[in-house]
Amino acid sequence: MSETLDPADAAWQSLTTALAELLAQQWPAMPERLGARYAAFVEHAVQQGEQRGLKRFGAAARYANLCFVWGPSFQDRPGFEWAGNLLAAPASQDWATSHRLVQRSLAELTRMPDRRIAPELLELVDERLVERFGGFDRRSALARPGRVPLPLPAPRRACDLEAIEVRLLTLAVDTRYVPDGSGGWTREPLVIPSPLRATLAKPAPALLAALSVEPGAPGAARMQLRAASHAHCDDRIHPALDFDGTHGRWAWVGHETKAVSWPLHTLEQPVQPAGPGTAIAEETSPDNHRLSLATCGLRDEGEPMGSVKVQVWVWPAAQWWMQWQRQLPAGVAEGPTLATSPPMRVQVECDGVALEAAALREGFERGLDAATGAAWTRLLDAWSQGLALRPVVPEQASGPATPPSPTSDPGQLGMARGEALLALLVGRAAATWGWQLGANGLGERAHMRFRAEVDLQPLVAQILLEAELLRDGAAARVALSIQPPGPGTEPQLPALRCSLNCDSPSQLPRAAAATAVARWRLPWVAEVVPMAGDAAALLQAAGPCRGALLGEAGLRPRSNGGTGLEWYASLRTEAVVLPMRRVDPLLGDQGFEQPLLPALELLTWSQP
Repeated sequence: MSETLDPADAAWQSLTTALAELLAQQWPAMPERLGARYAAFVEHAVQQGEQRGLKRFGAAARYANLCFVWGPSFQDRPGFEWAGNLLAAPASQDWATSHRLVQRSLAELTRMPDRRIAPELLELVDERLVERFGGFDRRSALARPGRVPLPLPAPRRACDLEAIEVRLLTLAVDTRYVPDGSGGWTREPLVIPSPLRATLAKPAPALLAALSVEPGAPGAARMQLRAASHAHCDDRIHPALDFDGTHGRWAWVGHETKAVSWPLHTLEQPVQPAGPGTAIAEETSPDNHRLSLATCGLRDEGEPMGSVKVQVWVWPAAQWWMQWQRQLPAGVAEGPTLATSPPMRVQVECDGVALEAAALREGFERGLDAATGAAWTRLLDAWSQGLALRPVVPEQASGPATPPSPTSDPGQLGMARGEALLALLVGRAAATWGWQLGANGLGERAHMRFRAEVDLQPLVAQILLEAELLRDGAAARVALSIQPPGPGTEPQLPALRCSLNCDSPSQLPRAAAATAVARWRLPWVAEVVPMAGDAAALLQAAGPCRGALLGEAGLRPRSNGGTGLEWYASLRTEAVVLPMRRVDPLLGDQGFEQPLLPALELLTWSQP
């Protein structure tokens, strides 16, 4: 039973048979001399070429033809070291390797005074061979289901690049914002990055980066490519430059590629939903383009540079800047409504153009300040409703043991009042951000540049809650407070002062923002003043109260799942409990713990 060949092997064998027939016509003396061994000679030569890295059938066929000129395995014989060196090239360059083998063979024949084969004859046979077999691919690609193997174009003449240069002729945005060193900001000029040059010794990077504007916007950046050819096959075919992307396809060929330029655009940018300046250092996607400069990739001598294929990613060039300043409210206010603050001062710019800043202002005034007012109202309501809070079961502190009376009063807070000065993120802050090319200019990805100057009081709290506590005929005035420190003492909270500078790919804005956050825990302080009541007993504090006002404020990564940073603040109170005792001259001391405030989430806010 005959063995069935794999379809690819069968196609390869069929081409080898056809090659033997063509070579027999070109070199009739060889089949006459070898006789029945002729077919095996050709098959062995093709097989050896494939084993030495000439995977494409057309390349292996050209090698087999040279075996007719120099003899089998000529690359392994003394004097043919040049052939062994050429065959050491990567298999991906097999067609170029076969071309250089032929060109070197022509040169060797020309130098030989006693040659038996004229160089012109070898060149003629090689041309016929290339025309017939040069386009057939590797063994694995010769037979695919549903497809007939068709030859690919087979280049014959030297055609290669010597070097290319890519540069930006113009920038879409030529300035960026920087601190001026005296508390203000200025715009400094940007420098066009150095040209990127690629040669055989220094290949082009896989990615080129640039910054530009959206389609239709004026002032687009302009990219230029200049190509120097080592040789080219036909000015109507190569070099062939394509620039593909969302714009479509732009193409140039031949002499046009010596110096050609075109505009660059990025993707259309989404409108910031909450308004300009509210999305800080938001990272957007670049527009992806493909730049290819094609040649045959052949040289008569030396390794070819080959075609160039790179991705060109274009990020938005816009440079943003914003600055705001917030002042304290007018003073301490009594009752459920806090005093109002002076209007917030806000500036937002993009590339030197002032933008409407109402959204940023409203985010603070109608957002944070309104939430702060609601937090105070909720705190005051909880204090005023303290009469519904029941104390912990009393424990005996001193004196004779006295169990609680079945009719004992659990403790009521009456005559409640409160006053407060409460504000978050008071002071000034400024920031700038925008995409920026790295230290390698066009040769690496752009990164988000972010700089900020922050000088804020994260929290200003001056709170006083007062009420009368009645218990079993004893009374006292209880004051619960968080007060600013007196002169010469440590501040209530350290100011949030920092300078953030993310100016390289390794410095991420989200990591830098961690240093622009303040967290606090301010203990509540209780004071008890006994009052005359119906009984002779007195109510006194038995120790400091437990519980604190906690929170944090500053910059953080956006909490809605998007990129960039946001201003935020949160405020809550732990449950506040005051150890107390009822001192009765007859019944002795009765200890108990009086709840003053429940645990409350007071405020959670972030810039929309």
